[in-house]
Amino acid sequence: MRATILVLLLLTGSAVFASSANDGYFTVTEPTKKADTSPAWQDPLHVVEEFISENEAALDVRKATNSLLDFLYHADRFGAVTEPYSRSKHFGTWIRDPRENNCYNTRTRVLIRDSSVPVTFRSSGCAVHAGHWEEPYTGRAYTQASDIQIDHFVPLKNAYISGAYKWNKTQRCLYANFMGSEFHLLPVYGRENSMKGDRTPEGYMPPNRAYQCQYLQQWLKVKLIWNLALSESEKDSILKLVQENHCDSAGLQINSRELAKFRQAIVDNLEMCR
Repeated sequence: MRATILVLLLLTGSAVFASSANDGYFTVTEPTKKADTSPAWQDPLHVVEEFISENEAALDVRKATNSLLDFLYHADRFGAVTEPYSRSKHFGTWIRDPRENNCYNTRTRVLIRDSSVPVTFRSSGCAVHAGHWEEPYTGRAYTQASDIQIDHFVPLKNAYISGAYKWNKTQRCLYANFMGSEFHLLPVYGRENSMKGDRTPEGYMPPNRAYQCQYLQQWLKVKLIWNLALSESEKDSILKLVQENHCDSAGLQINSRELAKFRQAIVDNLEMCR
């Protein structure tokens, strides 16, 4: 729970948006007692004070499971930002974790993590040459690292306009290199990742139909973990896709313990980008 509060201190500033397009935005409701009453723009210091003053009985209430399809509406406008998105300026490139004694950047670490066999390296010893990756978007397997791109599940540009433009450089660097959940960064077929681009589920769904419900679940989890907004059309498209794919509602849930685990990983890894 304390991890959740620390992350809110980092991310709550993402709640106010300006746009000349659609009015209003949505957030996935936090699986806590106060999720339906606390505004997204609440003063983070006030959140901490409330947390410290709670007793154990109140904390027990927060162990509930919540539907990822439970959205909270905010009247502020969603959309345009104060300056145009730039990958290099706002999120940077893959980094090497200074806490590790090797030359692996985030791409290499994800390829190692998700290969079902030990990877082989290029002559430098830093870049992966081959492995075996079960690629979820196409449902096919790939063995050459050159065929693989690392997908930011909620793309960087979408994250930026959804709230990350309010973050500082450290927070955005961590988002771009975060390995605290197995679905935040995914090794996917390069051409398929290029087709996805920065689209939400409104504009792109993976061709592997067996993966589509999981895709929607993971999209909503990333939005919740990082306190990112959804536009009205994005939210409506997700609800429609859930219905069209007959997604099991039990698979579209999250509990406070799971959320706390992911947010603890954010706190634990902040030093990686300092």
